[in-house]
Amino acid sequence: MADRDTSTSVRSPLLVGLAVIVAAVGLLTWAKYQPYLVSVPAVLGVHDLGPSILGEPGPVSLASGWDFTVAYLRAVWKALLVGLVLAAAVQVLLPAGWLRRALGRSGGVAGGVRGGLWSIPTLMCSCCAAPVAVGLRRARVSLPGTVAFWLGNPALNPVVLVFCLAVLPWPWTVLRLAGGVGVVAAGIAIARAAERRGALAAPVPVPDDAPVGPPGPLPARFVRSLAGMALRLVPELLGVVFLLGMFRGVLFPIGNGAGGGVLVGLLLVVAGLLLPVPTGGEVAVVAAALAAGAPPALAAILLVTLPALSLPSVLMVRTAVPRRVLTGVVGCTAGVALLAATLAPALL
Repeated sequence: MADRDTSTSVRSPLLVGLAVIVAAVGLLTWAKYQPYLVSVPAVLGVHDLGPSILGEPGPVSLASGWDFTVAYLRAVWKALLVGLVLAAAVQVLLPAGWLRRALGRSGGVAGGVRGGLWSIPTLMCSCCAAPVAVGLRRARVSLPGTVAFWLGNPALNPVVLVFCLAVLPWPWTVLRLAGGVGVVAAGIAIARAAERRGALAAPVPVPDDAPVGPPGPLPARFVRSLAGMALRLVPELLGVVFLLGMFRGVLFPIGNGAGGGVLVGLLLVVAGLLLPVPTGGEVAVVAAALAAGAPPALAAILLVTLPALSLPSVLMVRTAVPRRVLTGVVGCTAGVALLAATLAPALL
């Protein structure tokens, strides 16, 4: 009888875990892989991603905020739904030991590298990856692995590199890849340093075969976890996106006769770190900026900052990632963008 109970206790998490993996692949296929099978050949054929989500610079208005919010949600709602479902599954359905083995039980560069590699096939923007990052930390995954997964989704997305090659001259793709690797590497280093300084509280021990999440029957736990994350994160996301959309004409003066001075560059660094864009949206923004006569240095800033971070994504992960780490990641991303701006005139 004891052997049968032991076999059942081992087999149940295995079956649940495999079911979650199959479901995750199906969701990603619906939200990402299948649409890209259509959009990638189309972009390669016409060498155009369509209009920039930022639109034409305009005055601050409620209509501007509404239009941007609608355009953003139309582009990301599938991926956002997948991110929330995966976050709930990570907390409730998958055994904690699986996640810690996949992304690192403790801090270290190896866990960060694995987190970056796991981020490549999920192809999400920063805001859609944020709920999954929260779920990973609640499952006691290492901080470097979690931060690398969160940053790597937008920064290392291979489809975006294909878009860059199709729409922009090839040196921009090299700059985009180098900037993305730089941002992820900086995030891993900052997270690792935070763990070494003892900035993080010691994690609560979780058995390797135990899921993480609220108690109760499995379906109810999953629904409560999904509803809790959606009710906390989605209204906040929509509110911040709406406010930023109202001010996007002020934040992005390109096309309004603005020059390429230092102050404009610093404004674009801040704006790029604040405003969210859908996956690949930065490529269309850069193409539109260059067509409007923007200097390469300013376009390089947008190419790095827009995909890597946004205010909504930072706010969503603030309960899971220490403030010191978030501050360091934001600062290093700005530094990588400024370095890209310095190198762009010589490379392009």
